[in-house]
Amino acid sequence: MKEMKTLVLLLGLFVVVVVGLIAYTTAKKNAEAQTAPAVTTTETVAQPAQTEPTTDTGTAGTVGGIRTTDPLQSGSEELPLPSENAPAPGAAERLPRAYENAPPQIPHSIDGLVPITLSNNACLSCHVPEVAPSVGATPLPPTHLQMDLFSESEGKKVPVDPSRYNCTQCHVPQAGVNPPVANEFQPDFRNPEAQNKSTLFDQWNEGVQ
Repeated sequence: MKEMKTLVLLLGLFVVVVVGLIAYTTAKKNAEAQTAPAVTTTETVAQPAQTEPTTDTGTAGTVGGIRTTDPLQSGSEELPLPSENAPAPGAAERLPRAYENAPPQIPHSIDGLVPITLSNNACLSCHVPEVAPSVGATPLPPTHLQMDLFSESEGKKVPVDPSRYNCTQCHVPQAGVNPPVANEFQPDFRNPEAQNKSTLFDQWNEGVQ
C-alpha cells in the first residue's frame, strides 16, 4: 500500500513538471514575438509584361484549326437551313438511322407542319399507327404511346407520351451543310430491321435485368 502511494506521488510530480515546462516554453515564445522588431520591405513583385492576344490559325489557315471565324466574334452566323428541294410528305424515301434506335431524320419538307402546338400536331395525322401503313409513313413506336415517363397515363391531353409530343425536339429535317470534318462513322445494326424501325421498346431494360 505504501509503495502505491509513493508511485502515485511520483506520477503526480512528473505531470506537474511537464505542465510547468510547457507553460514556460509558451510564455517565452510569446515574449520573444512581442519584442521582435517589425520587418518591412520595399521590394515589389515583377508583373508580367502585357502582350497582345495572338490568334492561332492552325495548320489549315483558319482560326483555331477548323474554325472559320474568331470564337470571340462568333454568334452572328446563321444556322444552315433545311434543304429547299425536300420532297413533300408521302413522296420521300426513308433515311437510314444514324445508329440503332436513333431518332430518324425527317426526309420530307416540314413547311406548314410546324410549329407544333398543344391543339395542333400535324405529324400525328400521318404517323399514328392506325394511319401510317395506309400512307406509307413510319408509325410511332410503342415507346411513344405505351411508355409514360414523366406524367400519369390517365387524363392525357395528347394521344402520345407528353415528353415525346414535340416531335421536332428529336426529329429534324435534312439540311444542306458542308461540315469541316467528314463523318466516317459506320453504324452496326444487330437487327437489319433496326435501320428503319425502332426496337427500343423490346430492349428498354437491356443490361439491367
